[in-house]
Amino acid sequence: MKRKVLALAALALFSHAYAQNALRGVIRGDNGVTKHFVTLTAAQQVAFNPSQATAILNLQSGSDLVLMKSEKDEIGQTNYRYYQSYKGIPVEGSMYIVQTKGSKATALSGEIITDFPSDLQQKSSASISSQQAVDAAVKHVNAQLYAWQDAAMEQRIKEQTGNTKSTYTPTAKLVWVSTNEDGLDPKSLTLCYKVDVYARVPLSRADYFVDAKTGQVIGKNDRLYFTDATGTAATSWSGTQTIHSDYTGTNYRLRDYTKGSGIITLHGESGKRGTDYTSASANWSLAGFDQAALDAHYGVSQTYSFYKAAFARNSYDNLGTALYSYVNDPTYIDNAFWDGSAMNYNKRSTNEPGGVTGIDVTGHELTHGVTQSESNLTYSKESGAMNESISDIMGKCVQFWSKPADINWQLSNDMNWLIRDLSNPNLFSQPDTYKGTNWINSIFIDNGGVHTNSGVGNFFFYLLVHGGTGTNDNTETYTVSGIGLKKAASIIYRTNTVYLVPGSKYADWRTACISAATDLYGASSKAVIQVQNAWHAVGVGTAATLMAEAATQDDAITAIKSNTLLVSPNPVTGSNAVVTYSLVKEGNSILKVIDLNGRVMQQADLGKQATGSHAYTLGGLNKMPGGNYILIIEQNGIVVTRNRFIVSK
Repeated sequence: MKRKVLALAALALFSHAYAQNALRGVIRGDNGVTKHFVTLTAAQQVAFNPSQATAILNLQSGSDLVLMKSEKDEIGQTNYRYYQSYKGIPVEGSMYIVQTKGSKATALSGEIITDFPSDLQQKSSASISSQQAVDAAVKHVNAQLYAWQDAAMEQRIKEQTGNTKSTYTPTAKLVWVSTNEDGLDPKSLTLCYKVDVYARVPLSRADYFVDAKTGQVIGKNDRLYFTDATGTAATSWSGTQTIHSDYTGTNYRLRDYTKGSGIITLHGESGKRGTDYTSASANWSLAGFDQAALDAHYGVSQTYSFYKAAFARNSYDNLGTALYSYVNDPTYIDNAFWDGSAMNYNKRSTNEPGGVTGIDVTGHELTHGVTQSESNLTYSKESGAMNESISDIMGKCVQFWSKPADINWQLSNDMNWLIRDLSNPNLFSQPDTYKGTNWINSIFIDNGGVHTNSGVGNFFFYLLVHGGTGTNDNTETYTVSGIGLKKAASIIYRTNTVYLVPGSKYADWRTACISAATDLYGASSKAVIQVQNAWHAVGVGTAATLMAEAATQDDAITAIKSNTLLVSPNPVTGSNAVVTYSLVKEGNSILKVIDLNGRVMQQADLGKQATGSHAYTLGGLNKMPGGNYILIIEQNGIVVTRNRFIVSK
């Protein structure tokens, strides 16, 4: 009996070790970096202990996954978000998300390095000191005034954090930085100091990367997220609204402690920075430029309430952290921005008392904080455009939730200061098609087009909500049936909190949207189908066409379900699989294998087929990368049946 127990224990250990080794093969992608999205089969799902993620994924010696946060989402999954380190030094831009159900890992997404160069260990020591790195970064910025030289700002950060030792004075910490502009690349890893420099005049804040060997600044990540627009406005913004304020026993302050740890709205002017706006009555009426504080207070309060009602989210970080706003700093005109820990709402050059505080602007800026806390999309090029697009999208969601009579897709419409249009990006010289007309390629323009190329994501969302037909810049026709604001917003929010990572691109966002819609509404849902159609409309991936005979979208889904299709075995571990399917109508049939980015991997013309059952042997699957695929049968150009299968390596 004892021998039998020992044998079973050994078998269990062997099986666990085998599963880990197999998992390393499943997640490994090209060029030593993980695949962006992996759904685990039942056989691949292993018991997951968040403190043992590195061992479970069998990562290379010297590498470690450091848990950043864990959250249970609306469908009962627990999602663990990690960053990667090598020899104890963080890998900048790395992020990996492990999705679990019960006690098992079910899906993985993000970017970490699986294969570090053999000589990297010899490069893990610095030749300059941390203070030399700080000096180099500050010299590189060459500002007239820095945040740590401003006594009011130094007091502000102490109050925000509740820590009397908090300061904007920069410090330096070692990180690994990939110098490849396309994302993580093990071969280009460089040991750097990361230095956060916040300049007041001229305004900038960024993490600067100083080569730890040479002392040269080799890159930066911006930390200020701007509204970035010019124009005119001639109206007040939100009229008379109900707000909460705090009574001190002497007067009232713009501090709403009914929401999280507070919505706190303060003066931003020189000499007043960080002081409270006050009133003798709970019914507020402020004169002149001070009126903007009421707009900001109301807008941030509504944004908090929207996130709480729609997604059960408590503040930008989901930890209830107080939301600080600074209003009317005269240094920065015609702008609003999130600075990494607070919102700043500034004056208009045309002197309207409301300043830059429209309801969709407050929603936009606070959403930058949400993104910072979740996917942390890098603020340049495609990821930066997606960062801006998510803020535009959620800004409009806040507006439509707060003002259901004001359904206008132009950003800042309540200020009559129009800067972008989600329903027609071309109107403001933005692209409505990926790499189409108005697309910006240069990193030297708008940080790689963050406020311009965001038009692609914006138009995708508009079409997903409302639907539409047309021809994009790729001369591809499209038809999208809208799924409504609530479902579309839930999909976008889930991509930001579950699937996207700092280096994600538009193709990744498409896959994330499909995955989020599948999670929330089912693989055969209208939402999944229209997500694909809407991304196709803006030039990312292929459409998911439906039966032309179906009178409604739901009828089409029912029709697809009735044309059963199975793949055996599933997962596929060899070169061949047998596809069995039944057709409810006669017609010319084509079989296609499509990856989750919409690319056709295989195609077979099956000829004219009658109603009833059919079988086809699919070959060459061992030559395809491991992962998830969609198998479809088309008749006369219309998808009549579809299903997912997995190629396991």
